[in-house]
Amino acid sequence: MADNKTIHFIPPLPQKREKRVGIYCRVSTNSADQLKSLAAQVSALTRLTAANPKWLLVDVYIDIASSKTGSSRKEFSRMLQDCKSRDIEIILTKSISRFGRDTVEILDALNQLRILGVRVIFEQEVLDTADTDNDLMISIIESIA
Repeated sequence: MADNKTIHFIPPLPQKREKRVGIYCRVSTNSADQLKSLAAQVSALTRLTAANPKWLLVDVYIDIASSKTGSSRKEFSRMLQDCKSRDIEIILTKSISRFGRDTVEILDALNQLRILGVRVIFEQEVLDTADTDNDLMISIIESIA
């Protein structure tokens, strides 16, 4: 019998992306500067999601609206609904002020998300609601915003 040694290369399976991520971006107006900021937000957060091999980008939620009480933020509402449907486990947003400026409304939303087990990561402030030590800091920054 001949010494026919054959090496079979078995490529590794791609790593499974385990956490479903939603990106939330908001600007107040549709001015050129604000739209440029919006594009930068989406781009940066998309890159951040892609850089984490365990995250799977599910959707990008974009509002061009004021975050004042009573304003219509349809994408924010849709994102919250997707969280309730368990479609999203992590929300990435640029900053607390992009998430919203009405302290009571935002803290209520964050409490709802915590109950659902959804993490919110504020990239600019380097805060994550999964870290309970950040609760006070988020409350303070939100009230200032």
